[in-house]
Amino acid sequence: MIWVAAVIALALGAAVFEDANSHVGRFLKMSASTAVIGFLVWSTQDPSPYMWVLLGALILSWAGDLALSFEGRRAFIVGLGAFAGAHVVYAGAFIVRGSIDPVILVMSAAVMVAFGTVILKWLAPHRPDELRMPLVVYVVVISVMVVAAFATQGDALDVRIPLGAVAFAASDVLVARQQFVAKTRWNRIVGLPLYFAAQLLLAASG
Repeated sequence: MIWVAAVIALALGAAVFEDANSHVGRFLKMSASTAVIGFLVWSTQDPSPYMWVLLGALILSWAGDLALSFEGRRAFIVGLGAFAGAHVVYAGAFIVRGSIDPVILVMSAAVMVAFGTVILKWLAPHRPDELRMPLVVYVVVISVMVVAAFATQGDALDVRIPLGAVAFAASDVLVARQQFVAKTRWNRIVGLPLYFAAQLLLAASG
């Protein structure tokens, strides 16, 4: 619990200082991201293939966190690519962990198609034209990750996985809102702790 509290405190600090002092905000954010990786390694008693794939996703997320701690279009695209890779690896981890339930697969896919359509329509008037396809690809990738989180539960139920996946997707909505729709500190104050809570939930499942 102390480890979890420390990560969330670092995330809140990063959200508060990110505008006022980018160096402090970046340090706090990357400290939180590094601590999540440390949490996975520290809490794993018997490393499994699932744990190692999770570690790969967290390392890609770390790279995405670093990129998004800088301003500018190039940094955003690099961060987007790193997180898209993390979502692909997360989906692979969930498939490694459990078999796919076809009924849950279809149901969760239908929900995420609706979710993705709404998000893309919401962003359309605000995002630059050159980011149309990268954002479509990213929404598809994160939707696949969420679907995999639900569809692979089967007999090995672990609610931390779908909860973490949904929280991750919700935090990405706030990142998109900050980037394209409305810049406000509240996007970060809510979004960063939510994102790191999602990462902790997924890391704890390892």
